[in-house]
Amino acid sequence: MSPSGVAVPRDRSRRRRKSGDPDEVSGRTQIIDAAIESILEVGFYRSSTNEIARRANVSWGALQYHFGTREALLLAILKEVDQRFIDDLRSARIEGDTAEERIYSLYRLLARHYDSPSSLVRLQILLNLQHDPDTSADVMAEIAETAAQAETPLRQLLRQAIGGKPNRASVDALFHALRGFALSQQIATAVPIEGSRAPGPDAVKLFIRGLAATEARAPDKR
Repeated sequence: MSPSGVAVPRDRSRRRRKSGDPDEVSGRTQIIDAAIESILEVGFYRSSTNEIARRANVSWGALQYHFGTREALLLAILKEVDQRFIDDLRSARIEGDTAEERIYSLYRLLARHYDSPSSLVRLQILLNLQHDPDTSADVMAEIAETAAQAETPLRQLLRQAIGGKPNRASVDALFHALRGFALSQQIATAVPIEGSRAPGPDAVKLFIRGLAATEARAPDKR
């Protein structure tokens, strides 16, 4: 108690580890991985902080220490998944002598990302945060900022795949086409509706061949 009789929060600064401490990073990663696993297995709404803490084998207090709130934890998951994607983009190499081979090389990278379990979790979190009236504007701004960081390396890879000097419209069209085809695999797996199935290898090759032929006919504007 302070002299005025008002309760004063304890100073926890000396108890908090320095940012970047291996134990700190390990603890955060452990909780994030447990949260991803929980959302995949029991769903977004049943993945309470208590459930995530149980799966991470930590106390609820440890989860609060690392993230503070469930919203902050969800934001951390989005940032982690996005950063993994950005790292993949920056280290990727587009291979192939022809446009078809290069586009297929890029497609495999995007398919691995969008068809991954963590990408499915990201989509669930993003949709729920966007439609939750209690989500703060600061959180949505952070989500947009993190996602935007992938813009530059992704566009570089798209231009490499197309070849020449493609205009912005061609780059945008190729990205949305490849992402849509990659997402169809995720949807077919996550929502197994009768008559719906993921595109097979032959369908992928036909799709890529059509994209390459379309780009070959498109005039260079830049």
